[in-house]
Amino acid sequence: MTPLQQVKQRFGSKSQLVESLLPLLETKEAAVKSALMGTTNAKLLRIHASATEVRERFGSRKGLIERITATRYPQGKADDGFERKVQEATLKQLLELHRQVGAK
Repeated sequence: MTPLQQVKQRFGSKSQLVESLLPLLETKEAAVKSALMGTTNAKLLRIHASATEVRERFGSRKGLIERITATRYPQGKADDGFERKVQEATLKQLLELHRQVGAK
């Protein structure tokens, strides 16, 4: 099944997929919506899968970042470079980092 067929079957249209992504990404910005509309269907499906996993497992992006930081720095505060790195990371990158630090 092609990405276009998957989008039509699961969401009805690309714009409905983008609308369902905005709350998962915790944003309502028009610039984000516009950027997502210019993204391929395959990439949108991957973003949706990552965002859904984050929401189900951690509650939010912030919850995932907190879990990563607490696992990586169990004794206290993370260094500024690490905090900047996780704040700028995509959801997919955060999920991979979570796996790498061995967080549960």
